[in-house]
Amino acid sequence: MPDTKPPIRRTGGRSARVQEAVETAALKLLLSGGRIGLTMRAVAQEAGVAETTVYRRWPSTDHLVAAALLRLADADNPIPDTGSLEGDLSELLTQIVDLLSRPEVIRVVRSAAALDGATTVDEARSTFFSNRFAASSVIVERAVDRRELPSTADPYRVIEALVAPAYMRALLGNRTFDDRFIADSVAYTLAGAGAFDTEQPRP
Repeated sequence: MPDTKPPIRRTGGRSARVQEAVETAALKLLLSGGRIGLTMRAVAQEAGVAETTVYRRWPSTDHLVAAALLRLADADNPIPDTGSLEGDLSELLTQIVDLLSRPEVIRVVRSAAALDGATTVDEARSTFFSNRFAASSVIVERAVDRRELPSTADPYRVIEALVAPAYMRALLGNRTFDDRFIADSVAYTLAGAGAFDTEQPRP
């Protein structure tokens, strides 16, 4: 299962240490209690800094949610390498489904999705998904090298087609995930991406 613990950043200086402490505290509070438990005072206490220090850099709880989302984006989610495109897509989607099946993670993602259009929030949301798509693009690149996909395959669109239904189901509905959901999502993605039949000669 993907690990949601933020990585240890060995940057120097008090400012960097304060930033890491506050962002880690914000993520911890969101994971444990959702948006309702995220206050400036609670974050300051959890981070071991003055409340004024939090306000100075994160002027609102919206900014703290954005910071927590970036911490979540930094989580260590190993990219599958099963030797086949179908296997990689299935394993990647399984990781994401496992993550989105955890109530505490959904609290963070839903909190971020519900925020207004402030620049900081938009940038955080963009970074959250961009990091994941960028890391996952190697799956498509390997498939092209193995001639499982045509050279025109767009990594972003392939991964987007795979994971979008999972995020939509997690954010907008109350339907659960099962093996059929994963199998169908992978099959639809392969068909849409123009995957070659591995048993047939490829152009």
